Amino acid sequence: MSDALKAILQHPEFPRGKCWEEAEFSPDWVILKEGESSNDLYQILSGVVRVNMAVDVTPEQHLESGLMEMTRGDTFGELNLFCVSDRAASVVALSQTRVIRIDGVRLTAFMDRYPELGYLLLKDFFVKHAEMLRMAKERLSSLYADKLRQYE
Repeated sequence: MSDALKAILQHPEFPRGKCWEEAEFSPDWVILKEGESSNDLYQILSGVVRVNMAVDVTPEQHLESGLMEMTRGDTFGELNLFCVSDRAASVVALSQTRVIRIDGVRLTAFMDRYPELGYLLLKDFFVKHAEMLRMAKERLSSLYADKLRQYE
């Protein structure tokens, strides 16, 4: 868990039970469903989850792509933190998984009241997402190269 998130969860004005809670999920349980609207944030305490995105291969054929796996200390759901919109992917528990579910509305209000803590948390998210974009770029580049080789 990042120091910034830990500081927020331990802050007396961000109490457990009102602003955040622990939850447990069994294997194959869908924690977040692609297309649902919410702005909660999740921190993995234990277990492994897979991030899946629906892929329409043909109008009749649909697949779930395993984009990545996440484990202890990883966060997910932060893309919707500042605006409630449809979730971009599903997150499924691969093992018995414990998470902290953080109320997104209460978190953003807290970050507005304590911008120094909010800045540190956003910095953590930015670093994480920059790395994820680099990994996605490599994956897309590899897929594109494979497709070009098929046509040669």
